[in-house]
Amino acid sequence: MLKKSSKEHQLDMFSSPVSLFKRKAQSGYENPNGWHNLFRKEVVNRIDEELFNPLFSESQGGPNAPIRVLIGMMVLKEAFGLSDEKIFEDCRYNLLYRSALGLLNLSDTLPTESTYYLLRHKVAAYDKTKGKIYLKKYLLI
Repeated sequence: MLKKSSKEHQLDMFSSPVSLFKRKAQSGYENPNGWHNLFRKEVVNRIDEELFNPLFSESQGGPNAPIRVLIGMMVLKEAFGLSDEKIFEDCRYNLLYRSALGLLNLSDTLPTESTYYLLRHKVAAYDKTKGKIYLKKYLLI
């Protein structure tokens, strides 16, 4: 069964990059019109995780990472024309990519490659067996 993820994040006093930045960098990182903040607000937080329920059963369970983060990674990958290797590198080490996905603390973990690929596989398999899929509006596969 798919467990819905939270859109709200608690900033950690010790692992939030905001507390480490100087004034100009901090204001840029927190700028509500920065691409990373707009992407999180307008794309990642608007992903309807309920659409993905048919991919998971009670016996199998859901993914071990939030669907909205996985889909957000897929959208960023396609939007910037990145390879799979590069999207994972950027999401691990680039603070703006992490912010865009809602990974606001340095201690927030990125989904593993296997979880990412398993979701893509499930969507493709569902599409093949059901004929048409409404998930394709989120995934560019």
